Amino acid sequence: MPLLPSEREYGTLGANSTCFAYGVATWCFLTGGYVAELVGAVDALVCLVAGNMIGVFLASLPLSFACQRNGLEQIDACKPAFGSRGIVVVLILYLINMLGWTGLILVMFGNGIRNIALALGYDLGTWVVSVGVAVGMALSFLLVTRGVSLMNRFNAVITPGLILLVGFLFYMLLDGHGWQAITEAEPLLPVSSPMLNYLLAVELGIASGFSWWGGVGFLARNTRTKRNSIFPEVIQLGFSAGAVCAAGSFSALIVGSTDPTEWMVPLGGVVLGVIALAFVALANITSSAVSIYASGLALRHLRVFRGMKWKWVVGAILIPCLPFVLWPAEISSLGDAFLAYNGTMYAPISGILLVDYFVLQRQSISLWSIFEDGPTGRYYHVRGVNAVAFIALISGQALYVFLYNPFSGATHDWFILVNPSLGSLAFSAGLYWIGMWVVRRGASAESMAPDDESVLVRPNI
Repeated sequence: MPLLPSEREYGTLGANSTCFAYGVATWCFLTGGYVAELVGAVDALVCLVAGNMIGVFLASLPLSFACQRNGLEQIDACKPAFGSRGIVVVLILYLINMLGWTGLILVMFGNGIRNIALALGYDLGTWVVSVGVAVGMALSFLLVTRGVSLMNRFNAVITPGLILLVGFLFYMLLDGHGWQAITEAEPLLPVSSPMLNYLLAVELGIASGFSWWGGVGFLARNTRTKRNSIFPEVIQLGFSAGAVCAAGSFSALIVGSTDPTEWMVPLGGVVLGVIALAFVALANITSSAVSIYASGLALRHLRVFRGMKWKWVVGAILIPCLPFVLWPAEISSLGDAFLAYNGTMYAPISGILLVDYFVLQRQSISLWSIFEDGPTGRYYHVRGVNAVAFIALISGQALYVFLYNPFSGATHDWFILVNPSLGSLAFSAGLYWIGMWVVRRGASAESMAPDDESVLVRPNI
């Protein structure tokens, strides 16, 4: 149900601190490591900070305003564009994002356990990583099923600790190596063209910003003013998280590894490195718990999960993470492709929502119709699905893959001219705008009658 203004928790300080705590997470280190494969330190800093801010701004603009003004969860805020049943597809994409990051973080937890053992002189083999992923899943399950209050207590310790950890990384990098060595470090695995490396790094930065799509609505609906719904997200999820990603890139360039769990001992020595690794392992559990908790809330939108006990919902969420137990190295090696795929998923959706909320809805949503899923609902469209939105979504995703295939790494010649995320956002937005204009223009009172089953779409305005 919508949150009333009196029920919202975040003022300016609360919104900034919550966004900062959410943004400064261990997956930022993973992102920084991926970008270090392509470019050096200065380019990584520019691409990650600027790219994050661009992606976060475009992803959060329609959702933050809609969710803050109406107190809605972001899945519900997508109903006017995609339909009361069509949001199931958006929900699936959302779960792919959240569970993908959860799996990567759990592999990072397993790698941390193995590297702690290596630092102490014990080579237990790669099987320890699989065991670590399984243990991480169990710990996350226990943390999530114990309720929000326990998670908040853990985060109250982890967030300041992560700030100290980032400061520790910067200090050890500058004290042990110096800024000149950082800036002169070569990319770890660049492609042939320097320009292509830079543009790929820009895309990973923007896609990293779009990957926050899953949390911006939840944060915004708890804020009291429109200003606090957007600025803290851009500043903290964009700028601050981008800076943490850059710290990850610097560490990866100096150590020569994209795995964050391999940085601590070379940079800080055995004692401090093991302590830092243990803390990163604990932080990975809390980060994965947040993702699992958010995924569980999203699953509640499906009728089959509404009456189910919370522990069974959480258990169902963890099932798709089981492949990370069996093939941790193989799946985690696709992490950079998964990061880019966030742009494939969320850039077209963001373009559609921008047009729908600001142009078609004119920033006015019918709350009554949001929760009316039947044929009489304003956002039911045809059989609960808006075909125009899905045509625009699929077309935008196709354009993205045409320009840059995140899994094969292949790029089209046009990639030099058109950024995949921004291009797919603009293309989907334009296609949706034109499609809805045509539908609205051609619809007559007779053809749009509620009992007419032959109409492909009904405009939501």
